[in-house]
Order: sequence, then structure tokens, then C-alpha cells
Amino acid sequence: MGSYKKDIFLMIPLADNKNNWRLDEILKQAKKNKREGYDWIKQHDEFAATLMTKLEENFQYECRNVVADELEMAYLGSYEFIHSTDDYPDAGEEPECIGFEKCHMILTLHEPTHIYVLTLVLPDCKYDATQVLDQMSHESMWIKMPEDAKGFLVKENREKLLYNNYLDIYKFLKYKYGLLKCGEAKAFVLLSDRPEEQEFKCMMAGETYNSIHQAFHVDSENLKTICETDYAQYDYYEVYMSETVVACVMKSFNDDVEGRNDLTATYAFIMVLVMFQNTSIVKVNMQITNALANDGDISHEQILSLYRNFGKTVRFWEKHNFKYWGTQQEAMQIIKAFGNEELQETYLEHQSFLEHIVELKSARVSERNGNILSIVATILAIIQVQAFVVEMLEHFYGFVGINADYANTTFSTLIICGTISFVLVVILLKYMRDKTRKGSMHIKELRDEEE
Repeated sequence: MGSYKKDIFLMIPLADNKNNWRLDEILKQAKKNKREGYDWIKQHDEFAATLMTKLEENFQYECRNVVADELEMAYLGSYEFIHSTDDYPDAGEEPECIGFEKCHMILTLHEPTHIYVLTLVLPDCKYDATQVLDQMSHESMWIKMPEDAKGFLVKENREKLLYNNYLDIYKFLKYKYGLLKCGEAKAFVLLSDRPEEQEFKCMMAGETYNSIHQAFHVDSENLKTICETDYAQYDYYEVYMSETVVACVMKSFNDDVEGRNDLTATYAFIMVLVMFQNTSIVKVNMQITNALANDGDISHEQILSLYRNFGKTVRFWEKHNFKYWGTQQEAMQIIKAFGNEELQETYLEHQSFLEHIVELKSARVSERNGNILSIVATILAIIQVQAFVVEMLEHFYGFVGINADYANTTFSTLIICGTISFVLVVILLKYMRDKTRKGSMHIKELRDEEE
């Protein structure tokens, strides 16, 4: 591991389902922060308060007003992050802990779309940066069991987790706040110096340099190009980008960790906005995939709901969200590195498929309506020949010794019973379709993966 200094920002994309009551207090805090600022957080966490203030200043100064006004931030607390080896445990087991380090959790919210980005900050990280990124890639991140864990885990019937020393970060977010993973986490790493070549390749790939169970390292021409291409738009840093990691090498690295927040925020806020763009398209693609997985039985109302939800995210996709050309160029480079354009292409393919389904459903509805009209016409035709049928029934009843007066009653009963049976079948089929569709638009139900 090199001797360079570093701050690590892990950015985790999240979403929730519509009626998520667990986040109510955080939403209230975020609105208060927007109105009154972040000074009150200093009594709990001066580093987080300073960083959030700087991020807010950049949102307001660099972004178009509409975008800045819709984003809010909340402080989730500071916790002990677990540094582990890359020998990750099986489900239900605890990791091999090699050390603890304080991490700060800042949640950026966009309430209209129920999309969130958690920024987990490890300032002045003393452990191997590549191993932290490996944990992020492997989705194996833990914190020391929170002091208030009993309150929210018991409420969620997850008391068994209290026997552990550590809590998986995704479980923590799910059970305490009702927040669900919505895409792949990314990292922003602020460096005092560039690591040596092979370690830097591992860093940009999000893989550990000091593996305990493999004696080889990731290497390729593509990765070499990534590590040699500087995308900096300003003169105070160098920046390198992969699909997972943005590494910023500062030309003048302030040794005061809180003092670095001023310059850190000038780049971190761009990362946050790009993460919202990334998360918005991932969320709608997940919703479409879940809906289509239900035998393609998706209603017009659901399709309109999808389009409306995606429409709320359009602001993140506008090309001129930033007031300054240099900032816009930085954002465009990150967008390209993170593959947001490919995600958008996937959405357009899904959209085309949905439109095809609409056409097929319209054809099916027309066919079904035609069949119903045919049945109704048949019933009416039968009614028109009532006199003929009743006369035949009278002759038959007379032949078998039944009062001929019952012939007219029999005909009416047959018509009524047939019509009622037809209506009941139609209602039953509609009920079964509605029951099948129920809940199919959720990105994921609030249930444990092991269940």
C-alpha cells in the first residue's frame, strides 16, 4: 500500500417504495436543513456539517436553480466502518475484521422520484483504499452494530441480527430507513499522490491490491488507458475515471482534513448529480423488468405510471444543468465513464417493447370485445326466435306429459342463467388479471433475501 493520503467517498444509489414511513423523520430533517442550514449538525459531527454546507453552496452556485431547489440533504450519523480482508464470509457469518474507522453518512434526497444517494465518507482513510473499493464492488460493507439497532431490528422482526457484532450496510439502510439498493455503488477517491502503477490499476478496477487468496492482479490495455487518461478540466488536480471509480489526484493536498472539504465539494457535488441520473434510469429499468417478468401482463395505467415517474427525472438528464462550461464538461466525462448513455439506450429499448405490448393488448381487447358482441348478438338472435322455440318446447312437454305452460318459463330461465354465467366468467377473469398484476411495479418488496 502506498504512502499517499486519501479521502474515500462511497456513493450508494437507493430508492424506496411509495409508502415508506421509516424515512419520515429524515425527510423532515432534510427540509429543515434546506431552510436553516447545517450548523446544528456541528454538535454531533463537525466534519459532516462542514462538508454538507460546502456541497449545498456548490449546488446553489454551480447548478440551475430548479435542480438545486429539488435536492435536499440529511445527516444519518457517523458509524464505525469495518475494514475486512477479501476473504468474504458466507451469508449469515461475520467478516474477518482488520480494523475500524469512523465513517460519515450523508443522504441526498429527491423526494418527487423517491431516489436517494448515500455518500459514505472515510476521511483521511488509514487503511488500504483498494480493499475498501473491493468491499464496495463485492457489496460486502459493514458497520459496527449501532447503539439503536435493537429499536429498528426488533420492529422489523430481525432480532437474530442483534447477536452479531457487525451489521451489513444494506440491511442497516433497509431496516432502519426502508431504503433499497437501486444500482451499483460508485466511488470518488481524493488522493495526495498517484499510487504506483499496479496498485492504481487495481484501484480503478475496484479490486484489492493485497489479496489474501489470489496471487495475481487485474491488468489489461483498457485499464492501462484508463490510468493514463487525465480528464481534468481545471488546473488544481488530475482526474481518472472508470465505470466504478473516479480518482482525483490533488496538486496541492491540504493536510487538514476539514480544510480539504472546500475543494472536495467542488467535485463531489458533480458526482452526486451524475449518480442521481444513473439511479433514475436504473430504477425505471428495474420497474419495467419487474413488470415484464409478470408474463408481460402490464396495464395501460402501469405504463402511464412508468412514463410519469421517468418524466420526473428528466431534469437530471438535461445537458445544461450546470452554469459553467468546465463543470458541465466534467459531468459529461463522468456520465460517459459510468455508462449512463448505455442505460438510457436500454430504457429506450424497454420503451419500444412496452409500446409493442400496448399494440398487442389493444388488438386482444378489440378481439375480446368482438367476441362479447358476437355472444350478445347470439343471445338476441335466440330471443328473436323465442316463439318458435317455445312452440317446440310445448310440443315436447305435451309428448312427455308436462304442462305446456312451463315452456315459456323454461326459455326465460335458460336465457337468464346463460347471461349470468357469462357475466360471472368475465368478472372472474378480470379479478384474476388484477390479482396477478398487484405489486408488480415495486422495485423490490420489503422482505429479507433469505426468505
